[in-house]
Amino acid sequence: MARFDYLIVGGGAAGCVLANRLSENPKVRVALVEAGPDRNQRRAIVRVPLAMVTFMAPALAFLGGPRFMSWFETEPEPGLQGRTIALPRGQGTGGSTNVNGQIFIRGQREDFDHWRALGNPGWGYDDLLPYFRRLERFELLADRRSGRHIGFGARPLAEQIDPAYHGTDGPLDVAPLRSVNPMARVYLDAAVAAGHPLNPDFNGASQAGAGLYTFTQRRGERLTAEGAYIDPIRGRPNLTLIPDTRVTRLLFEGRKAVGVEATRAGGPVTIEAGEVILSAGSFVSPHLLMLSGIGDARELAQHGIPVREDLPGVGRNLQDHLDVTLEYKAKSTAPYGISWKALPRNVLHVFDWFLRKRGVFASTTGEGGAFLSTVPGVARPDIQLFFCTGVGNTQNAAGFTGHGFLMHVCQLRPGSIGRLRLRSADPADKPSILYNFFRGDSTMDALREGIRIARHIVAQAPFAPHLDREVDPGPEAETDGALEAFIRRTVGTLFHPVGTCAMGRTADAVVDPETLRVHGVDGLRVIDASIMPAIVSGNTVAATYCIAEKGADLVRKDPIFAA
Repeated sequence: MARFDYLIVGGGAAGCVLANRLSENPKVRVALVEAGPDRNQRRAIVRVPLAMVTFMAPALAFLGGPRFMSWFETEPEPGLQGRTIALPRGQGTGGSTNVNGQIFIRGQREDFDHWRALGNPGWGYDDLLPYFRRLERFELLADRRSGRHIGFGARPLAEQIDPAYHGTDGPLDVAPLRSVNPMARVYLDAAVAAGHPLNPDFNGASQAGAGLYTFTQRRGERLTAEGAYIDPIRGRPNLTLIPDTRVTRLLFEGRKAVGVEATRAGGPVTIEAGEVILSAGSFVSPHLLMLSGIGDARELAQHGIPVREDLPGVGRNLQDHLDVTLEYKAKSTAPYGISWKALPRNVLHVFDWFLRKRGVFASTTGEGGAFLSTVPGVARPDIQLFFCTGVGNTQNAAGFTGHGFLMHVCQLRPGSIGRLRLRSADPADKPSILYNFFRGDSTMDALREGIRIARHIVAQAPFAPHLDREVDPGPEAETDGALEAFIRRTVGTLFHPVGTCAMGRTADAVVDPETLRVHGVDGLRVIDASIMPAIVSGNTVAATYCIAEKGADLVRKDPIFAA
């Protein structure tokens, strides 16, 4: 294949941003290589927000979801009595933005200031806010009519948004839901009754409080990284997209990366480049580094891989969010669900989607949220709630019939530090992953108290006309021991892996914070969620977009862009 100036490995959120921003210079030849299929934004299973539940449901595999999924799995987790956890990732141009819940949360100011304090100048909150604004078209400000259907206190929702925190002309639409289930209002009223303040904007000055989420959607449809960053610039002659091609190793001349080896339907291929940028995510990016001789020298030697650079931090520092789900059965048909009583309404939902892009198909069911503290006297939230206006979602993909609702409790900063290692030198062998949940500094305290906070909200009067009973864990689970047994039995992740190629300048750091180049070698960078030195307090896709926007600016400091 032709030689490129920049070869981006991985077409997820970060890779799509980089392909767009770097190819803005017509003199620079850019290639984006992706293991999965291309042109996914146009596919119905991707565009329909509610279709996200089908990607996890084996019974609905005939709809085509498996084509967009790549599955990993943890080793038996000692802290979970040997239970393993499935770890799905999206694939195809757009990556996990093809299959995720579309919730857009940046994180807390303290998260990014902590990155800076760890030895990463230029990565504090004030440094990154311009990039968050640059990537965003915040619909509530760009189109004041978009939030008129959402009641939120005494004033229109759009009037409660501070424009200092948002952009209005970026490529990525961030919007409120076009159809909000009445149960979301019940949830907000109950949260207020339970003593929690309302927050109109989780991405504003403060994250704390209860409110409604905003989503990466445009006119009621999911907007992927491909739709936002790639589709508008597909015609650029200096951008080459190489889908259905799985990179297996990096190529070097001396200490300089000069391309990759890959496999595709026609057989093995070699792609040459002046610089390689890994944007394949927190599982694949470190895996490729290790396969190419960059990692812990002792572990590489065990697999017969010649050591190119001894970087013991590769694959370490793995972090993710912990999540448990409370399930409730409803006695009303207000929550979304399939039943004879709801049949006429569900038929109308079908027409509402095709005619107006509204109704249940424009929802992910995860409509309401909250960021709260479980520690008395501490204002900074340590848990995130997701109120789901139905019982079918990605963590409960079998629950489509009947009516009920879910309350997810997510621990924002679990404290567990995991690792990713090679199983063998064969690129086809997926890596060994261990999270170490509830070991070391990781405890159940926040999840246990978060369950009690969630139950207190559901126990308020606004839920009374709708609540039948708690299904799981069930009202008999009240003591600390019973709740901890429930947590150990059911806890999972929110599929937000980060940290395995952390930036910094310590012995365990993998990339330089000022360039995002891999320490010790030339012509190689990592720009994706794996460079986070610590996980952010919320869904990680927003921070990943931001990392790529800033990363693109760092790459554009190269002399080739000034020529």
